[in-house]
Amino acid sequence: MQALSRDVIEMVREDVDQVKAEWVAAVSEGRRGTAALGAGGVLGVLALLAAHESAVRALERVWPAQRAAGALAAVYGIGAATFAGYGYERLRRARAASREALAVSLDTVKDVADELAD
Repeated sequence: MQALSRDVIEMVREDVDQVKAEWVAAVSEGRRGTAALGAGGVLGVLALLAAHESAVRALERVWPAQRAAGALAAVYGIGAATFAGYGYERLRRARAASREALAVSLDTVKDVADELAD
């Protein structure tokens, strides 16, 4: 009986370590997604502040002012959407990993409880 208890305890420890590793991975994925969203916002603002006027002036040499401004707005919008999409996908993966880790930990607890009850 003692050997069985030690085996169960070791199994629980291994499962807890596995769940912990999965949670760490999920949190890391969430951080990356959040950082990507933030980077997209910061880069968008910096791009507008640093390059907008000179780009408008350069484009106004070949296009009317409204067309130049519209072209730049489209480029900025595409960049922002790209970063937002990337960040959203990273956060979606992190959320899925968190759900999976929670399900595994709940299954582990259930399995241990079943083993101890037998």
